[in-house]
Amino acid sequence: MKWNKGKPPEAGWYPAWRIRSPSWNNAWRWWDGQRWSWCAFPHEDAYMAGKWAAMKEPKGHNSEIMWGTA
Repeated sequence: MKWNKGKPPEAGWYPAWRIRSPSWNNAWRWWDGQRWSWCAFPHEDAYMAGKWAAMKEPKGHNSEIMWGTA
């Protein structure tokens, strides 16, 4: 996995974690083009993932998120 800072190239789900919480490295977040969602985890169903995707990180926290690409 290659970890990146900044904005992803497009909206969608990304493996992502907050820099100060590296133990959450199995979390996924939805990038909507402007802000990250709260974390969703692989054990959660689609309903819960949708709820987390609708909840956004506070403004100013995007710079704390690392996102991964294969």
